[in-house]
Amino acid sequence: MHRTAALICVGIAICLAGGDAQAVPQPKDKKVETRKSKAEERRYRRGFNQGITHTAQLDSAQLQEIRKRMISHRRVSYRELQMLADHGDGVAALFVAKTLAAKPALNADTIHYYTIASSTGRAGAVAPLARHLASASDRVSKARLDQAEATLLQHAARKNPVAIAALLKFYAKGEPFGPEPQQVERLQREAAKGGNTKVALDLAIAMISEGLSDDEEKSEARSYLAIAETSKELSVKTVAAAVLRKLESAPVNSIEVSQ
Repeated sequence: MHRTAALICVGIAICLAGGDAQAVPQPKDKKVETRKSKAEERRYRRGFNQGITHTAQLDSAQLQEIRKRMISHRRVSYRELQMLADHGDGVAALFVAKTLAAKPALNADTIHYYTIASSTGRAGAVAPLARHLASASDRVSKARLDQAEATLLQHAARKNPVAIAALLKFYAKGEPFGPEPQQVERLQREAAKGGNTKVALDLAIAMISEGLSDDEEKSEARSYLAIAETSKELSVKTVAAAVLRKLESAPVNSIEVSQ
């Protein structure tokens, strides 16, 4: 059964006094951090169709010459970048999308090129893609919307919180992809079980608000609240703890969560 996530505000006063002295931050090795970041990016992009990642993949001398200029930070025209992007170069697609983003009338094209960039596994393109999809009009073709949706789902499968949040919002609203209540429930559960504490809290509260029919559902809600309690955000952690206490002290199907 589809559960609509409820927006909950639990009134709890918190007083924090006399915290521990902060530890002196240790200097970071920038080269080590850069290597870690690049390694994490490579791991994340596995499984995506990464498009053009080597100049030799391009089948014409003209495109190869353009890409060599691009990766060496020499001048490349917008049209040349567009040619590379249309051949599946995620970096070029990102540059094109950023240029188009300043022109609201070209939102459909902006979505298209952010989709290309995202589809190559570039997590940094997900947020702007979601932002432009939120203002998508009827001018965006179904084919482009389908590609964008499939790309967001790929990132959501890798537990990308931005992709998950965007899909939950779009599916619940019914735009621009149409209502997908079953997808909402699936994404919520996968995200919660994967450690997304905000989604875990929303899902637990939604279940409780609709009523827990048996001990199995109560146990499931409890497990989501336990995940939410591990949040680094004090507000999420505090609300989860309060709801969990109320859940433990009440019988099945009689929990009320204060607005």
